[in-house]
Amino acid sequence: MNNKRYISTLEELYEIIDSLMTEYSDQLGLMYNVCDCENNNLMPSLGRSNRKNIRRVEQELLSTVRVYGGHSLNSHDINDWLLMCLAKKQGFPTRLLEWTDNLLNALWSVCHSQSKDCINIIKAIDYHRVIVFSSPCDLNKTQIFNVADCDQQEPRKDKWYSIHPFKEGGNDAIQPLYDEKEYSNGLVSVHILPSVKVNLIKELISMNVLNEPTEYVEEKLTDLKNEAHADNNQVINKGDGNIELQVNTHDRQLEQYGRKYHQDFDFD
Repeated sequence: MNNKRYISTLEELYEIIDSLMTEYSDQLGLMYNVCDCENNNLMPSLGRSNRKNIRRVEQELLSTVRVYGGHSLNSHDINDWLLMCLAKKQGFPTRLLEWTDNLLNALWSVCHSQSKDCINIIKAIDYHRVIVFSSPCDLNKTQIFNVADCDQQEPRKDKWYSIHPFKEGGNDAIQPLYDEKEYSNGLVSVHILPSVKVNLIKELISMNVLNEPTEYVEEKLTDLKNEAHADNNQVINKGDGNIELQVNTHDRQLEQYGRKYHQDFDFD
C-alpha cells in the first residue's frame, strides 16, 4: 500500500531515502515522480480519458504524430516508442508516466511548482533499453525505460518513463501502477506542504547542490509558465532577491503544410 510521509527538511528526506536504500539491498535504483497529492493516483493521462476503446485512440494518436511530427524525426529511427515519447512531450494523452532518477531534481521541481506537492518514490524493478521490449502495444506489465534510449534528441539523461499496459482482455482501461503488487508494496509518497517549500529551496541553495542549472529545471519551469500564463522569463522569489531563470521550449512541434497542431487537436 501507498506509504505517505511528510517532510520539512532535507535531512528528513534523506532519512527516507536511506531507509529505502537499506531495504532494497539488491542495487536496483530508485525513481521519483512529481505530482499533486489531490490526484495522486499514478494513472497515465490516457487512462483518465472517458473515451471508449482507448487502444484505438492510442493508435490514431500515434498515426497522427507520425504524420504531423515526421518532419522533426529521422525516418530510420521512427517507431512506436519514439512516437509515444514525442506525443508525451507535446502534452497528448499517453500510457506514460514521467520519472527521474535524480532526487534533487525532483525536489527542486516540486518546490517550484504551484500545483505539485508530492514526490512518489518506487524501486525500479524492471528497467531495460527499449530495444529488448516488443511493441508497446503488446506489454502485459509495467516497464520502465530511459527516454534518451529511444529519443536521441532528449537532452536529459535522468529522465525515465514508465509505460503501463492495457488491462487484460480489454481496450477501455489501463492497469495503474498501484494494481501491480511488486510496485505498489514499495511505493512511498513524500508530501511537501507549500509552507516548507521556500525553506527547502534555501537548503538546496546553501548546500551548493545546484551549482549548475539543469535541463530538468528548465523543462519544469515551462510547465510553471503554462500554469501561470506568464512570459517566457519565469521569476521566482527567493527572499533576498529575485533569481531569473530562462525558460526554454523545444521546437519539435506537430505541423504539416505550415499548419501547427497542439494538445487540444481533436483526433476523432
